[in-house]
Amino acid sequence: MSDKYAVPNKLPGKTVSVLKHRKRRILQDEAVVTQRTNDRIKKRLAAKKHHKFRRAESFVMGYIKAEKTAKRIKQTILRTNITAESAAAAKEGNPKLLFVMRHAGKKIFDKTTTEIFRTLRMPYRHNAVFLENTKEHQLLLRVIEPYVIYGNPSLSTIRELIFKKGFARVNGKKTAIQSNTMVEEQLGEKGIICLEDIIHEICTVGPNFAAVNQFLCAFMLSSPRNGWQKKVSVSYKRGGEYGDRGSAVNELIARCL
Repeated sequence: MSDKYAVPNKLPGKTVSVLKHRKRRILQDEAVVTQRTNDRIKKRLAAKKHHKFRRAESFVMGYIKAEKTAKRIKQTILRTNITAESAAAAKEGNPKLLFVMRHAGKKIFDKTTTEIFRTLRMPYRHNAVFLENTKEHQLLLRVIEPYVIYGNPSLSTIRELIFKKGFARVNGKKTAIQSNTMVEEQLGEKGIICLEDIIHEICTVGPNFAAVNQFLCAFMLSSPRNGWQKKVSVSYKRGGEYGDRGSAVNELIARCL
């Protein structure tokens, strides 16, 4: 057969066209990805610049709440006789240890209350700490009482808290307590070498209670299982939730673990 009747070879041309199409498609895909990324960045920047509209009433309510809280604090300080109450509590064998949990007050407008929570290491809701039952702490708890629940924890409750929710402050960082070696490295000079020593020191409010308490981070508890059974804005003595619960705080802690 002569060459003029031969079928021309079109494979090289097809190959070139396929490669061009593939290259064009890759470039289009890259352009789409780049455009989507730029759109996301623009949306984030626009969201930062955009301020949510707030009614004037919201600012006014903040000032009103702050004024009410300030008045309540002044009345609490004037009416509370810590010396007499402490003497009566001591005669009844009042325990030395308190466990305090901040259960309310996501936004607090009063500066005094905010500073007290920072001092007690409870800046956020559901933070909880151990406190020695002293006159000073009693007065502070009277001031912040509508926002906290406190009582006398049992030995089993203290052990459950430390084993399940216990974290330590090591070199300025919140670290999980993974071994007794960590405890010995931080508190060995004070004769505390294991978790059981920490539990004993807290339960008895021993001479190294302050050092152990500073070693432990504030606990972060959850909302109680099955929710709050009573009104959160009413004191425990009047059938509500907040305030001093005594030994009944153990049941609440068990529902928050």
